[in-house]
Amino acid sequence: MTTPAQYVTGSLKQDPVSKAVAVRASVPTTDGTLDWAVMTVNYGGHYAPYADVQNWTDIPNTPVPSPGS
Repeated sequence: MTTPAQYVTGSLKQDPVSKAVAVRASVPTTDGTLDWAVMTVNYGGHYAPYADVQNWTDIPNTPVPSPGS
C-alpha cells in the first residue's frame, strides 16, 4: 500500500497508545514500504510502510511551512 498524496514530506502522525511519532520521509520508496520514519519513546526508530501508521492520528498543520513561503 502506498502513502496517499495528501501526506507530503514532513507530515506527522502519532500513535495514541504508544506515543510513537511518524514523519513522512523525504525519499519514499516506490512501493511504499519505507515511506515513514518512526521514532518510539523507548526503543529508537525505524522506517515503516504506510499500512503500519495509517490508523495513527494525523498531527494538524504539518509540515510547518518554510519561512517566507
